[in-house]
Amino acid sequence: MNTIFIDFKIVDNNFVYIPLFAFLKKKIETKEISDQLPSIRKVSNFLNISSNTVAKAYSELEKINYIKFYKGKGTFVNKSIFSNIHLKFDFIEHEDINLITQNKIHFDFISSSPNLSFLPVKEIKKAINYILDRDLELSLINEGPFGNLELRNAIQENLYKQNIIADIDSIQILSGAQHGIDLISKTLAFAKDYVAIENPTYLGALNSFKKLNLNIKKIALESDGINISELKKILLKFPIKFLYIMPNFQTPTGVTLSLKKSKQLLKLADTFNFYIIEDDSSSDLYYSNTAPRSLKSLDTNNRVIYIKSYSKIFMPGFRLGFAIIPKQILNSFFNNKILSDSNTSTLYQKAFAYLLKEGVIEKHMSTSRRSFKRIQNILTKELKKIDDISFTIPSGGCSLWIKLPENISSKSLYNKLLLDGVGIVPGDNYSILFDNYIKLNFSRITKNEVIKAVHHLKNAIEYFQYLNI
Repeated sequence: MNTIFIDFKIVDNNFVYIPLFAFLKKKIETKEISDQLPSIRKVSNFLNISSNTVAKAYSELEKINYIKFYKGKGTFVNKSIFSNIHLKFDFIEHEDINLITQNKIHFDFISSSPNLSFLPVKEIKKAINYILDRDLELSLINEGPFGNLELRNAIQENLYKQNIIADIDSIQILSGAQHGIDLISKTLAFAKDYVAIENPTYLGALNSFKKLNLNIKKIALESDGINISELKKILLKFPIKFLYIMPNFQTPTGVTLSLKKSKQLLKLADTFNFYIIEDDSSSDLYYSNTAPRSLKSLDTNNRVIYIKSYSKIFMPGFRLGFAIIPKQILNSFFNNKILSDSNTSTLYQKAFAYLLKEGVIEKHMSTSRRSFKRIQNILTKELKKIDDISFTIPSGGCSLWIKLPENISSKSLYNKLLLDGVGIVPGDNYSILFDNYIKLNFSRITKNEVIKAVHHLKNAIEYFQYLNI
C-alpha cells in the first residue's frame, strides 16, 4: 500500500476521484499494479478520503475496462483486455483481427478485409468449376515455384495497362503480400543490415524486419509522403539496403506519395544504390476518375520491387499475390522462395487468371470503390460532429487515421469502446509516438453501424475530455 500511493498527492479536495482515477490508471498501464487492487476501505483509510471517492475512481476504471470486480474476491486488473488482446495487435493489423475479439465486437473498425456480402462468390465458383472442367486433374497438381504461366501472362497484360513493363520471368507468384515482404527482405538484407521504412507503417512488414534483426531507420511522413530531407540524412549516415514504402493510400495514414517525391526517391535509389520495396495493397481502391500511378511505372533502372496482393479486397481466403523481381536478384529470391513456400495453389492461380482475363476483378473493384466511397462519406460526416479530433480524407483506400485530443490515449479509448462493442485500431500499436491516434478501417462496417459506432466514439471522447486526463 505504501509503495503504491507514496507519490499520490491531493491538490484540490473537490473531485478527488478524478486524480485518483488518473493515478491508478497510470499505475496499471505501467504494470506497477498488475493483479489485485487494494480494497476500497483500505485505500480510503490510507489516504484519509471518503470511501465514496475511492469507489467512484474504481467505477471509472471499470468503465474503461481496466479492472473487474469479483464478488467475494475483490477488484483485479483486467489482464485479458489490458495485456493479452491489445498486445496481439502488434502482430496482426492487416488481417482479420476481429477473430481475436469476435465475441466482443459488434461495430468493426478493426478488420481490413471486406464485408462478406462484397465477395463475388458466384463468379469465383464459376471460375473454379470452369478450370476443373477444362483441366481436370491438371488443375490440382503443383506447378512449381515460378507460378502458373497462364496467371503470369494475365498479370503481365494487366500491368501493361498500368504502364508497368515486366517480363514473364520477373513476375513471381506469392501466397499474399506478406509472403513477398518476407522473401524480399531475406533476399536483400542480412542481420544487422540497415533498412528504412515510413513511420508509421504496416505492422506486418515492421515485424518481418524485426525478426530478421535488421537495423530499422524510421522516416517521418508528411502530407505528400515520406520526408525526403530526413531520408537523405539517413542515407548519408547509413548504408541502407532497401526502403519499404506504400506510395498509394499508405497504411495506416492514407497518405499518397506525390509525383515530385516519387521522382526524388528513384533518383536517391540510384545515387545511394538501394532498392525500394513498393507495397501496392490499396491502389485499386481509388475514388477519383483515374487510378493513381505506381512508383514502379516510373522506374527505369529496376530499383523498385513491386508487390501486389488481391487477397485483401477480392479473395481474402485465397492468399494470392505477386512480385516483380529485378533480374539481378532473381536467383537469390528464387532460392529463398523454394526454402520457404515454393508452391501456391494451382487451382486458385488458374481461377484467378480466368477472373482477370474475363474482367471480373476490375468489375468487382469498381463496385467496391463505389461502396467504400459511400461508407467513407458517411463516416467522415459523422466524425465531423466530434470536437477536437482531426483527420485528412484520403482519395482512396478503406481507412481513416484520426488524431485525438492530446489528453486521450488510444489504448484507453480502445478499452472503453470495447465495452460498447466498438473495435478500433489504437495508434499505440504502431508506436507510443502515435498514442493519440486511432485507425478506423471501414471495409467491413455497414452504413447503419457507422452512425451508431461513431456515436459511441463521440461519447467516449467526451468522457475522457470531461475527466481531463
